[in-house]
Amino acid sequence: MHVLKRFTALLFAILLFGLVGCSSLSLAYNQLPLLGGLWADKYLDLDSDQKARLKDKLLAFQAWHRREELPQWQSLLRQAQTALEDGVTRQELLALERGARASAERSLQHAAPLAAPLLADLKPEQWQHLQKTLDEKTAEWREKQTGSDASDERAKRYTKNLERWLGDLDRPTRKLASADAQAWHFDLAAMSQGRAARQTRTVEALRAWSRQDLAGGTATLMRNMQPLPTEQAYREEVMASVLKLLNGLDAQQREQVRKHWANWTAELRSLQGG
Repeated sequence: MHVLKRFTALLFAILLFGLVGCSSLSLAYNQLPLLGGLWADKYLDLDSDQKARLKDKLLAFQAWHRREELPQWQSLLRQAQTALEDGVTRQELLALERGARASAERSLQHAAPLAAPLLADLKPEQWQHLQKTLDEKTAEWREKQTGSDASDERAKRYTKNLERWLGDLDRPTRKLASADAQAWHFDLAAMSQGRAARQTRTVEALRAWSRQDLAGGTATLMRNMQPLPTEQAYREEVMASVLKLLNGLDAQQREQVRKHWANWTAELRSLQGG
């Protein structure tokens, strides 16, 4: 996972896997079994029986997540609201990250025994398909990162993601965010190393789950949420930019963010009730 997306997604509570905002929140969450099945099939090339079994597992996971984790997400949003009131500190950002990571770990722990039987039944060619698809994704990522407009594209993604999490930003704030992102030092070699390590660990973790090593596989996946030492400098640049932007919002903009998060909280509460 790209460092910027991983850090900022964790920072803002991994709200519904990067969904694009309040208008799509309920629809996408309620369609999780369908969307998750399509995503898994893309990587694993499942047969019809495996797809049906996966759908049942995803429905069971969604029911658990709706009951157990949506309240935790609401709590993280309230925590973010409180932090915004008096100026956000680095410690508060890290606390939000820890809370989001804890939610991710609980979710993986619950998903592991559901996924293990299906993974155990995968054929060798399906494991090969997974590796091939991951390799293709890496090649696509590298091509994008080496393009002449790579810096501009990173800045656009950063600004777009900020508006997903914070709501609409005014033009000066968007320009500031874009300029900051374009100034980040993107070390392609370091980022490629991190991506390769996470890809390898992902396959290792899924194979561990397939062998019923549930704790080992989960721990391996959780390592993917930690930056490598070579990625730390980039992470610090991202954090500094986020802090600068949040603490530079005027009273009107902060109120808009509060309303945006309040709408999310209300929708999460509604989703929790099914």
